[in-house]
Amino acid sequence: MKTYDLIIVGAGPAGMTAGIYAARSGLKTAIISKDIGGTTNSILMLENWPGFKGSGTELMKSFYNQLKEYEIDILMNDVEDIEKKGKYFIVKTKKQEFECKALIIASGTERKKLNIPGEKELIGRGVSYCVTCDSFFFKGKIVAVIGGSDCAAISALALSDIAKKVYIFYKGEELRCEDINSERLKNKENVEIHYNSIPKEIKGEDKVEGLVVSHKGKEREYKVEGIFVEIGAVPLIDFVKKLGLRLNENKCIVVDENMKTSVPGVFAAGDVNCTKLNQVVVASAEGAIAAKSAYSYIKDKEQ
Repeated sequence: MKTYDLIIVGAGPAGMTAGIYAARSGLKTAIISKDIGGTTNSILMLENWPGFKGSGTELMKSFYNQLKEYEIDILMNDVEDIEKKGKYFIVKTKKQEFECKALIIASGTERKKLNIPGEKELIGRGVSYCVTCDSFFFKGKIVAVIGGSDCAAISALALSDIAKKVYIFYKGEELRCEDINSERLKNKENVEIHYNSIPKEIKGEDKVEGLVVSHKGKEREYKVEGIFVEIGAVPLIDFVKKLGLRLNENKCIVVDENMKTSVPGVFAAGDVNCTKLNQVVVASAEGAIAAKSAYSYIKDKEQ
C-alpha cells in the first residue's frame, strides 16, 4: 500500500490549487479524481476570474498544466470509501488502497435533478444538465432553462445565440444572477422569463416534446425540444460516511476558517463546503488554505 503525506480527493479548482500548494510545501501528495476540472468545465464563459476571460475548460486546462510541473501523483479514479486506522487514513478506490497522514476533500458537487415524471426517461434525449456539452444539438430549436442562478442565466444567454427561443422558468419572483447578466437577458428578444413557475412533467416518448409548468397553481404545457436543468447541486461526499464528518442541513461539510472539519487531519475545500459564494475563485482560495492547514497539521504531528 502506497503511503502519502496528503491525499486530495477531487481535481477541480479547489483540489488542483491545494495540490500546487501542498507540493510547494514539500508534502508527498496524491490527487485522486474521476475527472479534471469538475463542474467548472461546464462554464461557457468565465468573466469573474481576475486576469482571465474564457471558458471554464480553458482555465482548468491551465490549472492542470501548472499542476503537472510538480511531483504529484494524479490518479484518475473514483474514491469509494475512506476510514481512519491508527494514525493513517485509508483511501479506497475500486482496485487500490492508499494511506495518508492527512486528507483534503475537494470532490465538488453533482447537479440536482427535478425529480418529475419524464426527466429520468429522457436524459440525453432532450433533458440535459450541461449547456457546454449539449447546446450544439439545439440549434434553431425551442428550449427551456430551469433555474434562476448565475449558472442558469449564463446558460440561457449562451442558448439564445443558438436556439430559436429560450424559456426561463424560475420558482422565485426575480432571478438571483448578477445584474449584468440580468440586463443581458432583458435585451435578448428570443428569451422569455416566467417567474413563480414550477416544472411538473416532461412530455415526450423518444425525445422531449413539451414541459408542463405550474404557474401560481395553474398548469400549462409549453412546446419545447430541449430542457436544461440549472437548479443547483449537491455535494459528492458519500465516500466519507465512515469518517463521521459534521454536516449542515444541506449535507455540506462544516469547516472553520482554516478549512478544518470536525475530524482532525481532514480538511475540505470548494463546493463541498457550500460556502455563501460558490465561485471558482473562492474554491481556489479554500484549496490553498486547506493545503497550508494540512501542512501545519502534519508537521505538528511529526514533532
